Amino acid sequence: MPKMSSMDATVNILESEGVKQIFGIPGAGILPFYRSLKDRGAIRHMVTRHEEGAIHMADGYARAIGDVGVCAATSGPGASNFVTGLYTAYVDSIPILAITGQNVRAQLDREAFQAVDIVEIVKSITKKAYCVKDGAKIPWVFRNCITPMGFPARLIIVPRSNVPRLGRMLIKRNLAGE
Repeated sequence: MPKMSSMDATVNILESEGVKQIFGIPGAGILPFYRSLKDRGAIRHMVTRHEEGAIHMADGYARAIGDVGVCAATSGPGASNFVTGLYTAYVDSIPILAITGQNVRAQLDREAFQAVDIVEIVKSITKKAYCVKDGAKIPWVFRNCITPMGFPARLIIVPRSNVPRLGRMLIKRNLAGE
């Protein structure tokens, strides 16, 4: 059986879960995801001028369509620009899936380029964290996070940029009422 990269698996799962639209801005920390998104071609992507616009568009999409809103941004400032939108979704109980890049943990707290610990930043507006170190667990994590979208949830998924093809991902999950 041919091996699938973690980002190909991610896009495959998003497709199988019915995601039709993603809003965002490509960047170095998330390029493997965008490459897989382009190669598969089933999910529409709208490039926005700013990451905050992407998450608010995903929020509006979720409110209008009644489905999960999905957005993507690179690491560091790209990811931190999602904070206001995540908070808005949290307060209004809107299902959002925010996918961002992330620097290697070793670079965090060392003032490395764009080494913002987005997990710490969004901790107060999310509830659960999964650190997936094995790409084989990606289907379980995504299905576990996306399937309960029948009730309000906000999610942030942070692929570790140094090993995107090995499936290292950090998943933040928040379910209203938990």
